[in-house]
Amino acid sequence: MAEKWIEAYENLRKFIAEHQEIKIDIGGTTTIAGDVRPVFYHYFSNVRNIFIGEYFAAELEKACELGKAYADISESVKQDMSLESIEVSGSLYGFLLNPLEGLMSTLYTPLFNLLRGKTNEESFAMEGKKAVEVYFKSLFCEGYKRWGVLSLLHLLRPSCLWDVNPDDLDVEQNRNAEFHPGMYAENVPELKQERRLAFIDPTKGSFVMPDVLVHSTHLNAYISLKTRWYEVRCKANSLNENLEWITLEQPDTKFVHIRPDLMLDTTIHLAQEDANELKLLADYNLVARPDMLIEFMEDDDWYDAKHIEHILLNNRVFTPRLGSYVISRVVVPPEAFLPIETTPTTNLKPVAETESATTIGDEPSETTIIENTKNFANTPPQKDHSLCLADLPENIHVISVGYDTDALEPVVQTIGQWLTLQEQPTDQQRESG
Repeated sequence: MAEKWIEAYENLRKFIAEHQEIKIDIGGTTTIAGDVRPVFYHYFSNVRNIFIGEYFAAELEKACELGKAYADISESVKQDMSLESIEVSGSLYGFLLNPLEGLMSTLYTPLFNLLRGKTNEESFAMEGKKAVEVYFKSLFCEGYKRWGVLSLLHLLRPSCLWDVNPDDLDVEQNRNAEFHPGMYAENVPELKQERRLAFIDPTKGSFVMPDVLVHSTHLNAYISLKTRWYEVRCKANSLNENLEWITLEQPDTKFVHIRPDLMLDTTIHLAQEDANELKLLADYNLVARPDMLIEFMEDDDWYDAKHIEHILLNNRVFTPRLGSYVISRVVVPPEAFLPIETTPTTNLKPVAETESATTIGDEPSETTIIENTKNFANTPPQKDHSLCLADLPENIHVISVGYDTDALEPVVQTIGQWLTLQEQPTDQQRESG
């Protein structure tokens, strides 16, 4: 049976054949007279609409559900914080606002190429399916992460938002053409209070600074959330001594082996005294040890061996103080947590066996550097085992959340419990008091 979209495509071709004022040739010339343009694009859009409905009905339903959930939580956070706006990339904004139009947009050029005779119907179907799949997967992943971060913000009840001018993230732009990553040390840009929350998506920057930095009235603490890591270009002139710093360079080599921009999902860093303690999360050589890692999982069947291996590796390399939380869009079935008898032991050892503390600089300093004594890039986990959720250590927690903001409460509770412990006097303080 012929695909439904082909019938719509034949109607489009018939309309073009009946109107000589429409010229679409293989050389790239496109002429569509104004009086027939609306009808032409009606037929043109109908082909793409039917194509999406025929092959991607399930994805469209998921995207519509995400779009509604994002719109609701975005409006709540704007009201919570009295924000002027919450901004995401243009492609994500269009996808969330009108998922069908977003998915259809990927077929615009392929369909014109089909009309020009540059391809045939079979190739168009293959190319179109691939384009929609890539577009959907990327934006659905990004959209669910944005929903999750805004949901956490809502639970934290923030009072103030800090940010930096995006242009300040590229301090090396004033350097000469001979600039190379890691060549210069620069001052970290200053924070400023903001009324606009913008999730920018650079591919590189002088430093990694928070996407969201707020004061939580619920926890009475400063909280940084970073959702999009990228390549870092500069060294920082100074580091916050209240944070621990993980070295990105392995011993005896000048090459960077740990790539946060290729590994990390979302990190949470905490401070109790000053927002400025959290303004720098990474420079060319070092990344601040996170207090918590968040892994947002939007796929229906994310709990396969590949994803679990990635979660384990991040937890081991970045050693989050409060562990990791895996936030699942779907309900994970109980059997997924059962051990697989044939699963051999992974070579991921407890982090306590692989880290040592040193200090930075020629003179004694309180800045702690964690040196990763294993070369993680060159000694990956074994490839021939079948990891499952039962292999996750106790400090990695899986929560089935869907789009229920309140289901994220365990994350906030864990942070709150830790902050409460920090306020209690130590045995030494009790004895001296």
